[in-house]
Amino acid sequence: MRKRSLATFALLAVSTTGFAFADAVTINTNANQLATAVTSGNTGVTVTNATLQGQSGSGTASTGTFSNIYGLASGAVLSTGNAADYGSGPNTSDSKTTAYGVTATAAQNVLLNPLTNGFTSHFDTTQLDLTFTVDPGISNIFFNVAFGSEEFPEFVGSQFVDAFGLYLNGTNIAFVAGQPVNIDHPCFTALPGTELDGVLACGNNPINTFSGAVHSGINTLTFIIADTGDAAYDTTAYIGALGVTNPGTPAVPEPSSIALLGTGLIAVAGAVRRRLVA
Repeated sequence: MRKRSLATFALLAVSTTGFAFADAVTINTNANQLATAVTSGNTGVTVTNATLQGQSGSGTASTGTFSNIYGLASGAVLSTGNAADYGSGPNTSDSKTTAYGVTATAAQNVLLNPLTNGFTSHFDTTQLDLTFTVDPGISNIFFNVAFGSEEFPEFVGSQFVDAFGLYLNGTNIAFVAGQPVNIDHPCFTALPGTELDGVLACGNNPINTFSGAVHSGINTLTFIIADTGDAAYDTTAYIGALGVTNPGTPAVPEPSSIALLGTGLIAVAGAVRRRLVA
């Protein structure tokens, strides 16, 4: 069991002004409905199959849908914990955990290992796989994604490198400033708005755009998120509805501007976290 110091909790619980939010996360474990959530309103993409490898327990599930969170209009939530814990609202706990204690499969480790700085022990993996076709003339697709974790800031630089990947036709396209999406990314910061202690937000913008090329015929997408090192401290990704681009248009449209009411940057000093055996 891992613990944070009371001093750290007090610092992270400081109330600061942040984004305006409206809606909670709605638990949903139906792969087809999650697929609809990330392709909603787009007539250029047709999903032909959807499968989900998620986690669930008594009244909990690691997937759901959302609207109006971190400036994203709508989409699907993938978490290593209980997705319902990461809707709108202030951060009331610095160590939110739903530990299902499920180890990653060998196939999942192949996807996760490149994302987690060389650490290869993964737990509570949630994975959504889609196959899809695109209309003629569509050359690229893109997603806007917000990613955050309860691991921040104490476990930055440790073996607990929780991470997210987005594999398009077998290649991960989820990079921010050339680095994979995990809690060690230098753009991680405290950003009020949900239960998450830290969010990947370069320039205090939590929306990260990931884009890649598609082809005629069948394409594949894999969204994957996992705890690393153990099953403690949840990590969550909000996947906004996809967009498409055609030849001659920019491959990565700029995310819509977000009015920041406050950065929510909180200095955390003197907190030493230690790992204990229960």
